[in-house]
Amino acid sequence: MAFDYGSIDLGLKNPFKKEGAVTALRGIVQLALGIYLLIDSVSYVQTSKIAGWIFVFFGAFLLAGGLNALGKGIYAMLRYFVGRNHPTSLAYNFSKSESSTAQEEANTVAYSRQSIEEMLIGRKNSSFVEPIGFLARLLHSFMPKLLFMPYPIRNLMQRLFGAWVKTLIAIVAYAFVAFVSLSGLIGESGNTVFPVYSVALLFYIISVWRKASKPLNRRAELNIESLGTGTIVKVIIWSLLLPVAISIGLEWSLGSSNTSQSKLNTFIAALPALHTYLYLIGVFTISTLGTGLIAVMLTKRLKNTTPTTEVSELRENWQESVHPNEIFINLDNLVMANRRYKEVPNRVYQELDPKLNEQVEGKGDFSGKLIQEIQPRYKPMNLGGSFNISRMVALISGNVLFIIASLFSFLLAYATFDLYQASQLISASSLEKVTRAAGFNLFIDTLYSAIHLVLIAMIAKSFARLLTTAAHIFFAELQFESLLIYFKCEGTFTESKISTGTGIHDSTRSENTLVRSSITPWVIVSRIVSTTFAATGMRNLEHPRYIQEMHKDDAELASIRADVIGFLKDRESIASITSARDLGNASQIHQLNQQTRAYSDAPQTALTMDEQAAGVLQKEEEPEK
Repeated sequence: MAFDYGSIDLGLKNPFKKEGAVTALRGIVQLALGIYLLIDSVSYVQTSKIAGWIFVFFGAFLLAGGLNALGKGIYAMLRYFVGRNHPTSLAYNFSKSESSTAQEEANTVAYSRQSIEEMLIGRKNSSFVEPIGFLARLLHSFMPKLLFMPYPIRNLMQRLFGAWVKTLIAIVAYAFVAFVSLSGLIGESGNTVFPVYSVALLFYIISVWRKASKPLNRRAELNIESLGTGTIVKVIIWSLLLPVAISIGLEWSLGSSNTSQSKLNTFIAALPALHTYLYLIGVFTISTLGTGLIAVMLTKRLKNTTPTTEVSELRENWQESVHPNEIFINLDNLVMANRRYKEVPNRVYQELDPKLNEQVEGKGDFSGKLIQEIQPRYKPMNLGGSFNISRMVALISGNVLFIIASLFSFLLAYATFDLYQASQLISASSLEKVTRAAGFNLFIDTLYSAIHLVLIAMIAKSFARLLTTAAHIFFAELQFESLLIYFKCEGTFTESKISTGTGIHDSTRSENTLVRSSITPWVIVSRIVSTTFAATGMRNLEHPRYIQEMHKDDAELASIRADVIGFLKDRESIASITSARDLGNASQIHQLNQQTRAYSDAPQTALTMDEQAAGVLQKEEEPEK
């Protein structure tokens, strides 16, 4: 959507300044670590080119992450460009003044013209869709009001709930594996390879939370993700098949290499402990704290929603002397235009296209309808101090975990260099020779140190993304309040003629065709609360906007009715002279007509008197004869 400048501010401010500042600080730390490794790589190049490239690789990795975080943070703190056309319309906007903008936002509108009409007439909200999948329905059964949350929040909670379900199922599956392995059902190798299952459990749980922490795609604004039982079934099946498969594979490997079970046990016993249970405890602790923070924010957000679907409605019949077209012209050009917010044109979702069906003898019927939305105004969300504190704690904690992951990646560079040096001391090929090699213990210790660094970095980064994603979603939500108006009018009309000024002495006459209309309007008004999720960059507010609440507005409905009725009652059916010059001309004509009539009457009266006088004289003279 193009930026349309207007001198009247719509009152929308940048919601990402705090988030951008924290992200920029994290980027500076990551950038410093990367630059240090790149500078330090120069001294290691003299020892080995491979060592130098190791430090260059890790330094470039940290440098790229730092530059990315710093750039995003600074970008988020820059001026937030909001034009006259923001936010996105609910449906395609047919307003003549917004034709270019309507084409650009056509792919991001959340509704169609028909769906908005159905929502208003049917008193329903199509934004609240049914959850898909068993686990999703289970979650919404535990939290019924989650159904009324915007899609990104619902998807975030479904991911979080799914991660917890997968984690618990993995633990149950681990119990199945322990039973199958330690009870001897898969043979002697069960006790030997059981620690491998603990490591597999750890990596699986890390992968579960890593997947759940991925940033929500913008497509998540358009639909609800499914959450079914397929994952549970897969985990249970693999928990039963994996021990058998590993046992068969291990026995085959030992047989083909002529290695006894005792030698393998000796080799495994020589390996240092990975402390899998400590990592699992750490994952559970961080996930519980992170879930608690998100739960506080969600609870406050749930309390702020009232999923009302109410409208104010008017259905009457008016008998007025007015042409039907004038009803629609007045409604569109005066009644609706006078309700603009900060002179921004209304969003037109149904164009006013009146249809007149004229029949014989000046009779006919008419119909027409429109759907318009007044320019949305920003509505602050006051969710309380605990919500703001939880959001900031989640944001800061996430960025701190990002820094911890970067620090361990920084240390991993040196551990990788030590691992490379230790690997040079091992030249044997068989398992027995490797265990007797001089640098074997050093290599194993270094390898385990690198594995610990990788695990800690993975865990820290996974929960860092989870917390920052959750904080970003609650920072990005913006609510708007607007008036949605539906007007439908049907009726019949008849024509008749009326004439004035037809007296015998009138010189000015007015003939008019009077249209008598029977009007049946259907007006629906709803004050809606809609929400969208902002972003940074060129498409900061060009995202779907969803209706969350629909409230009655009887006062606005009464005001619209009064405006329309006032126009109808103030109509003039008889044409008259309103120009001062025309009035003067008509007055002169009237005076001239009076003078003409006076001149014509005077001689006729004098002649009659002479004739009467002559008749009297004639009668008096007759007897003398």
